[in-house]
Amino acid sequence: MALDDQPEHQLTPGRRLLLTIGIMLATGLQFIDGTIVAVVLNHMRGTLSATPDQISWIATAYLVTAAMFMPLAGWLSGYLGRRRMMVYGVLAFSVLSALCGALDSLGAMIPVRIVLGLCGAVLVPLSQAAILDIYPREKAGMAIGLWGIATTLGPAMTPILGGWLAETYSWRWSFYSIAPFGAVSFVILLFFLPEGVRHNARRFDMIGFILLTVSIGAFQLMINRGEREDWFDSPEILAATAIGIAALYMFIVHSVFARQPFLNFALFRDRNYVAGLLLVILVGPTQFVIVLLMPMLVQIIHGYPVLTAGIIISPRGFMTIVSMAAAGWLTGRVDSRLLLLFGFSITAFSNYTVAFFGTEVEFWDVVIATAGQGLGMGFTLVPLGAIAYSTLPLALRPEASAFFNLTRGTAGAVSVAALVAVLTRTTQTTHSALAEYVTPVRDLLANPVSPFSWNIDTLTNLATIDVELTRQAMLIGFQNTFIVMYLIPLIGVPVTLMLGKSKGG
Repeated sequence: MALDDQPEHQLTPGRRLLLTIGIMLATGLQFIDGTIVAVVLNHMRGTLSATPDQISWIATAYLVTAAMFMPLAGWLSGYLGRRRMMVYGVLAFSVLSALCGALDSLGAMIPVRIVLGLCGAVLVPLSQAAILDIYPREKAGMAIGLWGIATTLGPAMTPILGGWLAETYSWRWSFYSIAPFGAVSFVILLFFLPEGVRHNARRFDMIGFILLTVSIGAFQLMINRGEREDWFDSPEILAATAIGIAALYMFIVHSVFARQPFLNFALFRDRNYVAGLLLVILVGPTQFVIVLLMPMLVQIIHGYPVLTAGIIISPRGFMTIVSMAAAGWLTGRVDSRLLLLFGFSITAFSNYTVAFFGTEVEFWDVVIATAGQGLGMGFTLVPLGAIAYSTLPLALRPEASAFFNLTRGTAGAVSVAALVAVLTRTTQTTHSALAEYVTPVRDLLANPVSPFSWNIDTLTNLATIDVELTRQAMLIGFQNTFIVMYLIPLIGVPVTLMLGKSKGG
């Protein structure tokens, strides 16, 4: 039955609840897979006889493919039907994830990861559009909140599950564990998901699709491998950048003159959607970079063991879930601009606090800062999504969701690459500057009686000094990085104030 024939308010509460669970599981599959790969990648190296650079292609192949084909999700949904795409996508994702666990060679694994990326490219945007459609427009904030919880809950829980399975049994069981989640989602969606709005008459713009896909793939490859290949000193990165820029330019020119361009420009006539795209570019850096850098900071600089680091950082995930639920309930009752301002302010303050952590930091200081990061994340993502989709027609939602999530993911990937580069380069230059002070004429180093000094006449003591210099240099690198992440949310404050008054839906 078409969605227009069965509006969201005609769904029974029980069916809506089941659909919510099924859609949230479908959403979480991609995020569960990405987290599990990050956890077990080192365990896979020995089995697959791969170098660190080779094994990284397991993640790179998936991420690049998912980014390249995400814009296609909207057109496929309109042409083949959203229900069919989601059901088949969940089924394929579950089977291919289990297959990854059974493979014994890197050469066989990479093609499977590429096809898995195709499934992930479809599931994320279509699941967001689907959950918006099963709730009334005035409850769009709640729908976005539930969808956001699905994107957060998987990465929060699967490191524990995946790590335990890999350590206790094998890394293969980490991939096998994805299948049950997919099976439950498949059954629910197969029997209860209504069809979306179809627009079969729209012509497929093959040229536009190829140009956009090549551009996104080249830029994603540049971002994922830039730091490893020393950026623009590498011919590979230079070639990827040139291809990306050329393909993007050709795509823009083609789209301007095409009668039915691949990217529907009706999206950009919606003021709220454009505002959402601009704001999500500011949210991406804090959302993705914090997840990467906070564990590194507390382990490398503050010396916390892995388990303790996981415990003190876990409040971020918990508070993200709580704040998303709260923001979803408040959206529609409170001006969305106020929620955004609160979210940006809390995020900025939390990152400002982390930026001034020293080499010694109290346990509860880290807990409070990470909890604040999670709180701010929930109160920005939910009202932001509600604003972006509040005035879009139903027929445009799948395509809008695909481009919105592509923008969010690209902003996150670019910010991760840029801020990791800031961390790396700052650490290198600071270490060189500090090393200039390690000379025999320094009183602190020349006085062996002082308990705070090291004698530099032995290689062991020189190595000890070098370790401490590296630690201090990395601390300054982390501080500079979090200062940037403090400034980025602050930019969102004046941008939010320029928005028109909104109450979520």
